[in-house]
Amino acid sequence: MTEKTFEEALAELESKVEALSAGHLPLADALRAYEEGVALVRLCTERLDAAELKVSRLSGD
Repeated sequence: MTEKTFEEALAELESKVEALSAGHLPLADALRAYEEGVALVRLCTERLDAAELKVSRLSGD
């Protein structure tokens, strides 16, 4: 199984946020979506941090 790209993780996170914001999920599903969303936020943050570091190194900062 391949890891999600930043774009894939962000799209999935946006979908979970929409589902949670709608307020129609049963509690167990909402908790699962929230937990998965937290993991996706961490993944996106890691990807952004790595990209920022790469840009910084390439620009000589």
